[in-house]
Amino acid sequence: MAAASCDFHLPLVPADLLRDSGPGRYVVQEVLLPRELLPAVAAFRAAFRARGALTVLQHFDPIYSLIHHFPTVGTALKEDTLELMMQVVSHHSNELSGILDDSGLSPADRAAHLNALKMNCYLLAGLVDAFEMEAYKNSLEVDPGGKKKNRSKASGSLWEEERESLLRLLTQLLQLDLRRLWGALVVEEDFVSLVTGTCYRIVENPSINLQKYRATREAVTHLLAAALTHYDHMFNATLKITQMLQHFEHVAPVFAQAVSVWATEYGLKSLVAELLREIGRKCPQDLARDAARVKGYATFIAELAEHIPALVLSNLSVLLHHLDGESYMMRNAILAAMAEVLVQVLNGDQLEEAARGTRDQFLSMLQAHVCDINSFVRSRVLQLFTRVVQCKALPLTQFQPVVSLAVGRLKDKSVVVVKNAIQLLAAFLSNNPFSSKLSCTDLSEPLKKEIQKLQEMRQCSRSTTAPVITREEEWEAMLPEVRAATQQLFQAQEEEEEVLEMEETVESTLKQITGLLRKLNYRRAACLTHKALHCFQGKEPFNGPVEENKEATILSILKRLYIGSYPSENSEDPPNGSSSPETEEVGPEEQPQTELVKQEMLVQYLQDAYNFSAKITEALTLISKMLYENCVSVVQEAIEFFVTVQQFGVPQALLGVRRMLPLVWSKEAGIKEAVLSAYRRLYLSPSGDTERARAQSMVQSLSLIMMDASLGTIQCLEEIISEFVQKDEIKPAVIQLLWERFTEKAQCTSLERRAAVILLGMMAQGKPEIIGSNLDVLVRVGLAEKVCEDYHLAQEVCSAISKLATSPK
Repeated sequence: MAAASCDFHLPLVPADLLRDSGPGRYVVQEVLLPRELLPAVAAFRAAFRARGALTVLQHFDPIYSLIHHFPTVGTALKEDTLELMMQVVSHHSNELSGILDDSGLSPADRAAHLNALKMNCYLLAGLVDAFEMEAYKNSLEVDPGGKKKNRSKASGSLWEEERESLLRLLTQLLQLDLRRLWGALVVEEDFVSLVTGTCYRIVENPSINLQKYRATREAVTHLLAAALTHYDHMFNATLKITQMLQHFEHVAPVFAQAVSVWATEYGLKSLVAELLREIGRKCPQDLARDAARVKGYATFIAELAEHIPALVLSNLSVLLHHLDGESYMMRNAILAAMAEVLVQVLNGDQLEEAARGTRDQFLSMLQAHVCDINSFVRSRVLQLFTRVVQCKALPLTQFQPVVSLAVGRLKDKSVVVVKNAIQLLAAFLSNNPFSSKLSCTDLSEPLKKEIQKLQEMRQCSRSTTAPVITREEEWEAMLPEVRAATQQLFQAQEEEEEVLEMEETVESTLKQITGLLRKLNYRRAACLTHKALHCFQGKEPFNGPVEENKEATILSILKRLYIGSYPSENSEDPPNGSSSPETEEVGPEEQPQTELVKQEMLVQYLQDAYNFSAKITEALTLISKMLYENCVSVVQEAIEFFVTVQQFGVPQALLGVRRMLPLVWSKEAGIKEAVLSAYRRLYLSPSGDTERARAQSMVQSLSLIMMDASLGTIQCLEEIISEFVQKDEIKPAVIQLLWERFTEKAQCTSLERRAAVILLGMMAQGKPEIIGSNLDVLVRVGLAEKVCEDYHLAQEVCSAISKLATSPK
C-alpha cells in the first residue's frame, strides 16, 4: 500500500508496521532479503533525484528492510544509505521552508508532505539507533587476552563524522513552523519524541563524554533546546532526563552542561526547578537501596551547582530533606552544591541580611556533617571546606570553629578523613588573614598589651579625654576587612562593577578616598583607588606599578592615606588629631565610644590570631605522630603540612621537620621522595635578592636544624644533602659561604662555625672533591694551635676528612 493513499502512523515498535492496524494506515508490504537491498536502495536514490523527498512514499520498504537486517548488511551499503537519508531530509527541510509559507497549499499536498516528513524522519531515526547500537557493541568487544579488538579504521568512522551533521540537520528542521503540516496548534507528540529520541540514544553511548565528541554534545544540547522552546518538550524532557540519570551514570555531566545552557542561553530556568523537584521527590529509602541509581543524581546535582549556582540556590530547598536520608552520595552531592553556592554566590562582605543568613545556615550544615556517621561524607565535607577556604569564601567569624573541627578529625579512624583534615589545616595556613608569622609567643605580648589598653579605655570611657590609638594600630585592625574588600575587585565575573563618580583632581580624589575609609566603606574606597591608578597614572601617590600586583599597590596607597602620609579629607589636621569636621560633629561622649569600638576590633583581631596559632600548634603535635603511620598517603600529607607550617614561622614546626628526617631511609619510594621534596622546598629555595643573600639564608636555615641535633638526625640530613649535591642542586655560593664561616672570614658563632664543617662533610659524601680541593685549608685552620679552644670543631674536621676515604680517587 503506497503512503500517498493512506496515513503513516509512527509505530511504538518497528514490528507494528508489519501488521494491519486498521483502514487507511500504512503497512510495510514486503521485507526485502539482504541480497535485494542494494538494487532497491539504488532505485530509491534514482527516484529521489528525479522526484525529490516525496519519493519515500513509494520507496519506504527498502530502507525499512535495511534497518531490519542491519547487523548483516555490509558497511558500505549502510553508510551509503545514511548519506542518502540525510540528503533526503535536508532536501525536504529546505523545501518545507517555502511550502509552509504557502497559504494555498492543498490538503492533499499537505498530507503528502506530512507523511513524507514522518517517514523520512522515522527511517533516519532508525538508522541512528542502529549505528549507535553497533558502535556501542564494537566498543565492548574484547579479545581473549582482555584487550579491545582493533577494528579497521574505516569501520564506524563515517557515523562518527556524520553524527554532528545529522543533529544540526534535525535542529534546522525543528526550527521550522511544522505545526502547519498538522493543521493544528501543536505538532504530534510522537513526532517530537521521535526526533528528540535520537539525542537521548546518542547520549546513552558512554563514549559521548570523550573530549573529541564535545561538538556532538553541543549539537545534542541545541537540538533539544529547539524541541523545548518550540514544541513544549519540557514535561517529557524532565521525565526522560531523570530516567536516564537513574540508568546511565555517565550522562550526568552531559545533562548538567546542557541544562545550564538551556537556562542561561534559552531562558529555560523553570526546567532547573522541575528537574531538582523531580529528584527531590524520590524516596530516600529507595535511593539508599539503589546506589547505582543515586550516583547519577548525585553527580548531576554537584555539576549543575558548578555551572549555575545561583539557580541551584533558588531551588535547593527541595533537596534538603535528603541530608537526613541514608544515601551518603546524596548527602555529599547536596553539601557539594552548598559549597559551590558559598564560593560563587554567597561570597563577600557586601551581602544582604537574607543572603548572610543563608550563608551562615549552609556553613552550619557543612560543619554538622564534619561529624557525619559516614566517613565518605566526613571526608567530602573537609574537602569542601578546603575549597571554600582556598577561595576566601569563609567569613573570619567561622575560622575558629572550622579549624577546631579539622583538628578534631585528626583523630578520626578513617585514613581518608585524616588526610583531608591535614589538607584543610594546610589550606587554612596558606590563606589565613592574620599574619605571615604565626607564633603564640610573638602574639601573646601584643595581645596582653592591647587587652590592658582596652580595659583602661573602658574604665575612662565616660571621661572627655579618651586614650589615643595610633593610626597604625587602627590600620592593622582594619586590614583583614580592607584586604577582603580589595580582593572583591578582581572577581568581576560574579557581580557588576560599582559605578563611582571620579573627582577631577588628585587632591579631591584623595579626600574622597580618605572619607570613605573613615566611614568604614572599604569596598568603595578600594574601587575608587583602583580607578585612580589608571586616571592619575604617574601622579603621586598613584605612580606605583599598576599591572604587577594591583592588590598590594591598592593596599599600600590606602594605608598611607589612612595613617596620614598624604593630604586627606582633613589634611590640615595632624595624623592623630581629633579636630576634624567629622569628629567635631561627634559629641564628647560619642567620640570615646568610637575609639573604644576600634580598640575592641583590634583586640578581637589579635585574639583570633592567637587562638588560630594555638590550634595550629595543637595540630602539630597530632600530625607529628602520623609521620610513621602505615598509610603512605597520610605520611605524605603530614610531610606537606610541616613544610607549610615551617614557611609560616611556627616555632614548633622545626620539631616536625626534624622528625621527618629518618623517613629519608624509607623503603617506600613515595615517602622518600616526599621528604627530599620537602627539604628541597624548605632549604633550596631561600629568599633573597642576590645569590649571596640566598646562600646566607640557606646556610642559616641548615645551621639551625643542626643545633643540638642528635647523631641520627645528622646522619639523615647527610643523606639528604648528599642527594642534593650529586644532583648539583646546591649552588657554589653556598659552599663558598661555608668555607668562609669555617675560616672565620664571615662573622659567625662557634656553633655556626662547627655547623659549617659538618655541612661541608655532608656535601663531601656526595662530592669528595669539595673537601679534597681544600684539604690543606681544613687541616691548617681546623687542626692548628687553637685546637684546644674547641675540641668539638677538631672532631668535626677529622670527621669531614674521613669522607675522603669513600672517594675512588
